[in-house]
Amino acid sequence: MESVLMQLESRIEELVEAYSAAVSRSAELESRVGELETEAAELETQLSGQSDASGRVTSLEKQRDELAARLEKVLGLIDGVLGSDTKTG
Repeated sequence: MESVLMQLESRIEELVEAYSAAVSRSAELESRVGELETEAAELETQLSGQSDASGRVTSLEKQRDELAARLEKVLGLIDGVLGSDTKTG
């Protein structure tokens, strides 16, 4: 009977040690999850910033194209006026 109790006590001690290790590991993993969530939030912020920058670039490119078209129109008018002045002059 005594040996059965000693085996039971030994098993209980093993279970307590395993539980302590599991609790410790769980705390480590919870901490790591928190770190990863913070890192993910930072990456999302960077990504949205890049999306904003990409939208801004697209807008500026559109403005550039519109200005180029207007400039070509003005240059065409100037060329037309200069061409008619040289023909009449």
